[in-house]
Amino acid sequence: MPLNNRHSEKNARADAPCPLCGNPGHYAYTGRDLLYGHPGDYPYHACRHCRAVFIVPMPEPEVIGSFYPDDYMVYEKNKGPKRYGWAEKSVLHHRYRYRHLSPPPPARALAPLLAAFLYRDSLHYVPDGRGLDIGCGNGRFIATMNSLGWRFEGVEFSPVAVRACREAGLTVFEGELADAAFDSESFDLITARHLLEHVPDPHRLFAEIGRVLKPGGRLLIQTPNSAALGRSLFKDLWYANDVPRHLILYDPGNLDMLAEHHGLRKSRGMLLTTPKIILNSLDYYWQNRGKPSRRRKLRRLLSRPYVWLAGLTGRGDEIFAVYTK
Repeated sequence: MPLNNRHSEKNARADAPCPLCGNPGHYAYTGRDLLYGHPGDYPYHACRHCRAVFIVPMPEPEVIGSFYPDDYMVYEKNKGPKRYGWAEKSVLHHRYRYRHLSPPPPARALAPLLAAFLYRDSLHYVPDGRGLDIGCGNGRFIATMNSLGWRFEGVEFSPVAVRACREAGLTVFEGELADAAFDSESFDLITARHLLEHVPDPHRLFAEIGRVLKPGGRLLIQTPNSAALGRSLFKDLWYANDVPRHLILYDPGNLDMLAEHHGLRKSRGMLLTTPKIILNSLDYYWQNRGKPSRRRKLRRLLSRPYVWLAGLTGRGDEIFAVYTK
């Protein structure tokens, strides 16, 4: 909840239990909604034990819903599945077992080289595999996975986003994952891309994921990295803080701890960095109201040293992790 007076600010600075491990968290900073201007100041704490960063107090569901306007960026109308070029198709065919794709022979010859550098965040194909995207937004990812041969469906709490999905002919449940009541051991692959940081009770979510995931099935998590180089530089102005929508921020260690607690072992992980987050953070720092930096070629070029340095130091902006049941 936002701070409204001196008394609530004093309470917000008192130690609060971590939603991941239950240990005390100390006051870290107070942020504002820099993206949509939702009113109020929002205190965040950092856990003394597992280093999770979390909003205090944790808002009620109806308050969380108010943080998302109807024009929230991932609710826009579905434009159809992503289209793959010959290079990506060749890598999917060569490295990720998409044998039903048919890249041209010259592309197949280049695939081993391309696979060493490009499309490293792809996932191995399961023939006739059933998948679930939690927090699917407008459903474009579902449509893309279906175009590659999967049988994907989704879960989404926003009625606006669900309507966009259904207009695109996609199967999506409106509400929380637990409310969907899927059969146990239903899915070969579950994806939660930029979803976990929006969830107030990660243990409840992971327990349900563990129940509906098949033995040997995989869970893909993509979430901001609280230990990112950019966050240490920009602090409360780091774009991926996304106050107040991002309720909990993770680092690779506490994310692994959460997954292991629910019987999931890490099978793959890396940290990703692109110019977008650093450029948007600079816009917050400069209070830029004009053309966004990410659309300025020179600024994108100048952001490349940051991308290189974040990779070199192992402090990328985004966690990409795959866990197996």
